[in-house]
Amino acid sequence: MVYQFRATIPESKIFYRVYEIKGEMTLFKFNSFIIDDLGFSPDQMVLFEGYDEKGALDGEYGLFDLGDGAMDTVTFDDVVGKGETELHYLFDMRNGRYIKLVFEGEVPFSPLRVYPALMEEKGQNPDQFRARFEEEPTVPKLHPFRQGSVPDDDIDPDDDDLDDDDDDDEKIFDEDERYDDDGDEA
Repeated sequence: MVYQFRATIPESKIFYRVYEIKGEMTLFKFNSFIIDDLGFSPDQMVLFEGYDEKGALDGEYGLFDLGDGAMDTVTFDDVVGKGETELHYLFDMRNGRYIKLVFEGEVPFSPLRVYPALMEEKGQNPDQFRARFEEEPTVPKLHPFRQGSVPDDDIDPDDDDLDDDDDDDEKIFDEDERYDDDGDEA
């Protein structure tokens, strides 16, 4: 069996991924895949929570057995067979941040595809260590008349580098022109 899951982040209106996953794949192997796909650090604690169709927590699968099985022994066949149609992949346990994986159905097996497969994607990867997801990176506000990113508060009016005079009479040398034929500085 091959299952299709849609991954979203509750705090983002843009981010989503669609994965096709073989049923015999363990949650641990999928964890390794998603770490690589999203650029997460592999040395962090993670947890899968399984929810039934009514939204009730039905199982917790960690790196070690929390009572419902460890990630390296539980497969997607097991999860779907239990009726867990939604998984939460907690990647930031301290802040309770997770990726919601919703079961969308079975899809035909393709012998030309390597599973798990990323079928669709939109939005930037979440930052694993940021307290919340940001839709767009923050860019420093620029002064409308300058092309630099120095805030007005950081400008010293007595600074000699701020002169408006153009020093056109100053000659700029190429690296090769600074040395004579003997290699000595000219």
